[in-house]
Amino acid sequence: MQLIENVENKCIQELINLSLEEDLLPNGDLSGFLLDDSSAKAKIIAKEGGIMACSFIVEQILVCGLQFFIDQRYFNIEVTNLENLKIDVKQFVKDSNEFKVGDILFEITAPAALLLALERTILNFLQRLCGVATTTKNLLSNFKNTDTKLLDTRKTVPGMRFLEKQAFKAAGATNHRLNLSDMVMIKENHIALSRFENITDAIAATYQRIKEEKLEDYKGNKVKIEVEINKDNKKLLESIFEQALVDIIMLDNFSIVEIKELMNEISSFRKKYPASQNIKIEASGGINIDNINDYVKLGLDYISSAYVSKNSRNIDLSMLVA
Repeated sequence: MQLIENVENKCIQELINLSLEEDLLPNGDLSGFLLDDSSAKAKIIAKEGGIMACSFIVEQILVCGLQFFIDQRYFNIEVTNLENLKIDVKQFVKDSNEFKVGDILFEITAPAALLLALERTILNFLQRLCGVATTTKNLLSNFKNTDTKLLDTRKTVPGMRFLEKQAFKAAGATNHRLNLSDMVMIKENHIALSRFENITDAIAATYQRIKEEKLEDYKGNKVKIEVEINKDNKKLLESIFEQALVDIIMLDNFSIVEIKELMNEISSFRKKYPASQNIKIEASGGINIDNINDYVKLGLDYISSAYVSKNSRNIDLSMLVA
């Protein structure tokens, strides 16, 4: 757990620094020479409603930006005392909470040159992450009165994985595997190219490796095994239940009618093979805002969808100097 937290913090900080370099190198904010290095105040205001997520990013960008300014000598005075360059962030809407048009989300006090130079970077991050949370919340409106959980995917913006998954979770949904080292997922291509003769041998070897190497996911739990079942290999379903070594079976790209039929088969397999009772069932593929309600009614454990990644748009926010 500590390792993944360290990796997460490192990745987020590197992403922020990359954003600062992208926006400021080589000469810094060329309008900055108009300002002195006195403090200024600004408010971040919602121009439309949404869900707050990853609010910590505002202060983290300011702190990284301050160090960046000092390292690049972008201030107009010689900086000899960091105490003269104070940053204060007051937050008025907590993560996971809804905000409305006109709501003040943050009040920021920081050196004027820093505040104006970082305005767009702060808003770019916050608008995207609030957008992910808001789209997720809209999708979750179809999950009322059900035990089915909405899962995200790895189809995130490169570099934004940790943040987008936090935003997804802030809306009330559930994170799927973080990355390729977090869970074993045996998909169609793995089965086609496997060095094992059949899927059950591959699963057994995977299970044994996890056991022998005591592999853990980022939460510190034993690594799980998930297997993808599609229309071409659904005949393997019973053998997987009989073996009872996997944690999750993903039904990929099946229609509503086909999954209903499969769920009846799965019910009989669970009765036939008692050791398989804890295997979870997930549906994925082509699930979106228009049809997700029909999938929710099927009694699945999980529904995974890339809809949020593909369809989230930035929530409109603005920063105004007080």
